[in-house]
Amino acid sequence: MSDEAASIPTEPLRERIPRYAVAFGVGCAVAATIGMIIAAFTDAGLVTGAGYGVVGWGVILLLVGGTTGGGYANMGVGAAQSLFGGRTRYDDDFDDPDVRRGHVKKVNASSRLRKGLRPAPNPTAFWQVIGGLAALVLGVVLLSII
Repeated sequence: MSDEAASIPTEPLRERIPRYAVAFGVGCAVAATIGMIIAAFTDAGLVTGAGYGVVGWGVILLLVGGTTGGGYANMGVGAAQSLFGGRTRYDDDFDDPDVRRGHVKKVNASSRLRKGLRPAPNPTAFWQVIGGLAALVLGVVLLSII
């Protein structure tokens, strides 16, 4: 099994959706709470602060999902390794199950760049982007209540 195939979730969507929904709900609640705390110290209302917090959470989800799903994270790390870290360095790719278990191996920066140019399917990144869009819509709804 290739490294890309090892990082693709194997369980069906109906088993993953509850985890995604809980993560989305907790993230929105934390973002709204942070927004309300900021609103308590500024002139903004509580709903406005919560709305801006949820919009910020949506932007973060969109950035993370787009970066990981599009392979840009591997391309950025590979480019930095090529420029500043020499040609070969120890692997810090946590998508690899061996690295998560603590096994360190040397990788070539060029192979990291190639991996970024051909990203594997990443359903989690897709659902992060969908969650980011949903959070943006929720935040805009909260901001339009004013």
